[in-house]
Amino acid sequence: MEYSNEQLLNYVNRIKLSQQQKSSFVNQIDNLKEKATKAINKMDNTKVTNVKRAGSWKKGTALAPNASQSIDIDMVFFLDVDDNLSFDAQELRDDIIEVLCEAYPNKHKSDFNSGQKTIGIVFRSSGLEVDIVPFIPERGNTTYGRQPRKKLNSGEFKTSVDKQLEFIRKIKIKYPNFKHVVRILKSWKNYKELELSSFSIELVVAYLISTGGISGSSINEAIINFFVFLRKDKALQVYFTDAIGKKSSTSPWIADPTNNENNTIQMTNYEWEEVVEMAENSFETISYALIVQEKYLTLNLWREVFGPSFNIEEQN
Repeated sequence: MEYSNEQLLNYVNRIKLSQQQKSSFVNQIDNLKEKATKAINKMDNTKVTNVKRAGSWKKGTALAPNASQSIDIDMVFFLDVDDNLSFDAQELRDDIIEVLCEAYPNKHKSDFNSGQKTIGIVFRSSGLEVDIVPFIPERGNTTYGRQPRKKLNSGEFKTSVDKQLEFIRKIKIKYPNFKHVVRILKSWKNYKELELSSFSIELVVAYLISTGGISGSSINEAIINFFVFLRKDKALQVYFTDAIGKKSSTSPWIADPTNNENNTIQMTNYEWEEVVEMAENSFETISYALIVQEKYLTLNLWREVFGPSFNIEEQN
């Protein structure tokens, strides 16, 4: 049997970040913004010109924290750096971590970690995880800039934070159930412990909406179409018509909606094959759930895909 939007939204209400939870983190985030800005501004040749929240928090697709999952927030720090400098971006991140350790003397260095393009900070008491994203804007009248990975001046990950957020804003207007579909699919990837990023899930759903692969109002149908799209072709490629950059012959490829040369998939072939296989299995399970008429069998089939906490009953 098919679940209605109302039933699936009951599940979304169980897994989404509530307004009360969101409010409880605001002071901690604002304090981090202030402390990190002051700390980075003490560095030589590097100044913070702006800070913007991004990621699932800003896009409205964040999941509530639980015993196995913390709440993560992306904060983009716009940096003005000396054009004449040429140094390793890892050095930049190490320097930022060092000044953050000074700003938070009670935190251990292990609470900070340096990723591909971010600096992660863990607040163990609240379960909050914040990714500081260094962003170096281009000179001139443009919203593009670089998220340094290896060499700061290599221009390796050119993107636009503003255009990314604007792209998702337009998708949400076109398809109001976007954030609900994304939250459900993020709970799927978490339960299945897949390496597929939340950003890639958002982009595949957005791509399907923009190309007609997801249409109508049925959340159930949108979920099935997502699984169909991922499982049908291991050589998947997703590009966006309004993005800059050339398409690549490499696959799988899920492009940044502002630059087709940026691949948001950062997985091994084995990890990607696992995603494709799990999408195939999930498609078959949910498709079977549509044709059975027994209430408890339908529920158990959905729980095979989304976990034992899947519940479509209204919360008391």
